[in-house]
Amino acid sequence: MKITCHCGHPIPDQTDSLPHKAHLIPDQNWEQLWEQIDTTVLDKLAAGKIDVDAAATILRTLISNSSRSMYQCNQCGRLYLNDSQGRLHCYQRSTEADSLTILQDKTT
Repeated sequence: MKITCHCGHPIPDQTDSLPHKAHLIPDQNWEQLWEQIDTTVLDKLAAGKIDVDAAATILRTLISNSSRSMYQCNQCGRLYLNDSQGRLHCYQRSTEADSLTILQDKTT
């Protein structure tokens, strides 16, 4: 997928580990996700009902279904977030001092 920012700068999403992309899990879904991990993955894995490969697949599905994509334009700093229906919304920085790299992991 390619997004073109309102400023005209392209925001690509064609590979992994992008510094301008993140995944958002709404707080309303946070506890439910942990409960699903416990009951759907960990409890079944501990009981021998699923193997490690199945557990990993289920875990990835749970996290993917709970999260939404978000992107930041590294030119102007606008944030783009998908809502629960997959529609993209744009939010603009309020000041020039706001970070252009808010989604980046500073430890890497």
